[in-house]
Amino acid sequence: MTVAWDRFVESLGRMGHQLLDDAPNDADRADALRFLLRQLAYREEQFIEFPRGAKPEFFDPESPTRKIFADCPDTVYRQFSVVPDATYRVWGRLGDAPYVSFTAYRAAVSDRVVDDLHDGEIEVDDDGSFELCVGGPSRPGSRLDLGDDAAFVVVREYCHDRVGGRPGEFHVEQLDPPLEHREEPTVTTIATALAFIELGLSFANDATMRLAHALRERPNVMSEAAGELVSEMAGTPHNHYQLCSVVLEPGQALRLELDPPDARYWSVHLNNHWLESPEFRDGQSVCINDAQAERNADGTITMLVGPDDPGGGNWLDTKGRRESILLARYLLPEGPLNPITTTVVSV
Repeated sequence: MTVAWDRFVESLGRMGHQLLDDAPNDADRADALRFLLRQLAYREEQFIEFPRGAKPEFFDPESPTRKIFADCPDTVYRQFSVVPDATYRVWGRLGDAPYVSFTAYRAAVSDRVVDDLHDGEIEVDDDGSFELCVGGPSRPGSRLDLGDDAAFVVVREYCHDRVGGRPGEFHVEQLDPPLEHREEPTVTTIATALAFIELGLSFANDATMRLAHALRERPNVMSEAAGELVSEMAGTPHNHYQLCSVVLEPGQALRLELDPPDARYWSVHLNNHWLESPEFRDGQSVCINDAQAERNADGTITMLVGPDDPGGGNWLDTKGRRESILLARYLLPEGPLNPITTTVVSV
């Protein structure tokens, strides 16, 4: 145990220095260690508190205070661990969310999606009640496949109004094989978990920095996210992503011109260098979705991104920062995605 702990602490220190050295400015240096600690909190729960093979239970992989891989401020994320030879039941009642998905992932650095379903692909009663079989043999009704190597399942609930909307209800249980009470941790299980946590932290650090660097090569230009990126960062295949590194001088803002197609949900939101959404618990303007955006007379949408209040309209407030990352996402768009035009303007 001492050897495992010493190795883990040494690795944690090395990753912290790596993040601090990579940050492009003081604001992102301040976020760097918080990013690492948030990742540590998530991985600890994933591998120690809610491990594979134990009684399944939902926990929050992302939340208003824990972020990873460009979390959406409008989304409620739930996760539970699985073993592929077990059978689970997920049930509950859908709320006001325009989109809910269930995605099984394998523990890998690429090709991570095993299977994926959204609420339009499962049986839902008139009152919103649903039941989904996860894993096990094929059977009548809605079923999410675990293949032979799934490690966890994520449920996403995209909300137009996260605070005031009616949330869904989600529950999970293991049907087969039956489980006894959770076991107490041992020296072996904790030492093994530390090794998995270290791998998870290293993967998250490397993937995040690699994407941030790639975006900075084309500042202030929206780029389509490749399919392999979506898989690597454990996205949902129903989403189409566009990203942009924003770099501004004093007195400047980035103007976006959008003409999005109809979709279950779309939004544009801010991220820091570590692909974390900014603080939004007090109603900060860091995300604008299709139900909130003010439209021009011709139906198009104009947004301004920057630290200075333009005085109304669709403004994404970078809270004094002149460098940030934008992410636009479209869920099940019904038409082609027009490019988002970007222009640096004076404000």
